[in-house]
Amino acid sequence: MNSVMNDITNGDGEYRAILRKSDEYSGKLERIGLLVDVRQLIDQYVSEQNALGSRYGMLAYLLGFSDCKTMFLGKCLPTDTKEMITE
Repeated sequence: MNSVMNDITNGDGEYRAILRKSDEYSGKLERIGLLVDVRQLIDQYVSEQNALGSRYGMLAYLLGFSDCKTMFLGKCLPTDTKEMITE
């Protein structure tokens, strides 16, 4: 899976632009010379924000998948057991 995702991210311009911007900010933080405890606090905050965004995305994906499942089961597949047996 990692090699497939690497191919996808390497070919995605938006992902690459975000990565470049992230590297830019990382370099700026390095040059500021913050105390270790301040850097750790920032890192913890950013990590939790990333986890929050990731969880939101997963929940949105599940909602969309659930909608697709409902649509397919309700409109495309027989839902009555007798229909499924006779076909």
